[in-house]
Amino acid sequence: MLGLVRLVVLLAVLAATVLYLAKPPPIEKARMLAYSPSQIRDSRLKPANAGQVLPVRAAFVILVRNSELHELRATVRQLEDQFNARHHYPYVFLNNEPFTEEFKLHMEWATSGDCHFGLVPYEHWSMPPWVDRVRAKWAMAMMGNKVPYGDSESYQKMCRYGC
Repeated sequence: MLGLVRLVVLLAVLAATVLYLAKPPPIEKARMLAYSPSQIRDSRLKPANAGQVLPVRAAFVILVRNSELHELRATVRQLEDQFNARHHYPYVFLNNEPFTEEFKLHMEWATSGDCHFGLVPYEHWSMPPWVDRVRAKWAMAMMGNKVPYGDSESYQKMCRYGC
């Protein structure tokens, strides 16, 4: 019986080794998936809009507080002057509190693209219910000055939401 178990284990190890060695390395797999030069010249493989320059569909997404209005306005003005005045990409401003009318007005004046203002729901911003809050507070206190903003709960929330 013990010999049979050893034989089965040996066969399993042997099969795993053969399968591992039979698989091509990642670079070879990528080469197999790539088109050959003759296929690239074949017009049937090119998309219909291959020669056209299509506009990029994008937006600037900014997580910001109402109190950061003046700093953000300076940043947005630089972005507009250097880049977005030519492209007019829209802006999406997100906050965990409703934006003030002053904030909305200043941002609409500062930008060349459309402005959209969103409210981050409480359940997305706050710690999930399964997190041990006491332990989290202790860990943030331990980070203290060792990690930039390590003891700031609001900064931790912002980073978690931004990921």
